[in-house]
Amino acid sequence: MKAKNLIITLLALLTSIGASAAYQWTDANGTTWSFTTSEGNATLYYGSNQHCCISGTIPANLTVPSTVYIEDTPYTVTSIGHSAFYNCTTLTSVTIPNSVTSIGMFAFYECTRLTSISIPNSVTIINHNAFYYNTALTSITIPNSVTTIGDAVFCRCSSLTSITIQNSATSIGNRAFSGCSNLSSVTLGNSATSIGDQAFSGCSNLTSITIPNSVTSIGNHAFGSCI
Repeated sequence: MKAKNLIITLLALLTSIGASAAYQWTDANGTTWSFTTSEGNATLYYGSNQHCCISGTIPANLTVPSTVYIEDTPYTVTSIGHSAFYNCTTLTSVTIPNSVTSIGMFAFYECTRLTSISIPNSVTIINHNAFYYNTALTSITIPNSVTTIGDAVFCRCSSLTSITIQNSATSIGNRAFSGCSNLSSVTLGNSATSIGDQAFSGCSNLTSITIPNSVTSIGNHAFGSCI
């Protein structure tokens, strides 16, 4: 029995290692993309020797591909993974394709020159710290498809002046917009049920916000220092 359990454990480990194998593909523009695959889908992921999923030619105005390839086999890009564009300071704009359903934690962490990003209606979740410290980002629209806005997603985006959160989002995470010191306008959708701790703390230029009847809880210091 012990030998059988050992074999099962080893097989599971080998399967796990195979599932997490990283690949690279270079597009026609000379940009090399690092990714992992699962069941025909791909997740953009930072390479083993870098903090960013892209290398080679990196355009300032970047369009994320909807498909990447291993030799001639196509894989649909469905997720922007953990730290995929971490500290990629060359980017000024990013367009995400409709194939993507999730944006991982720290995905665009400290992309300090990023001024605009197009989030498609296919995205359902934006994980914590995804756009933390994007100091050049001026406005953002959360599409109707997004149901969860994670903790500190737009924390310290000091140039952000307006946010529109569509009706599908039910929760706004802790510190989601904390430190957005130039934020003056916030529109919350009618599906929001909770506003997390310190969600808008330090938004010192916020002059008005309408909280819909659907909200049942507002966290500690949610609007702290909104003078």
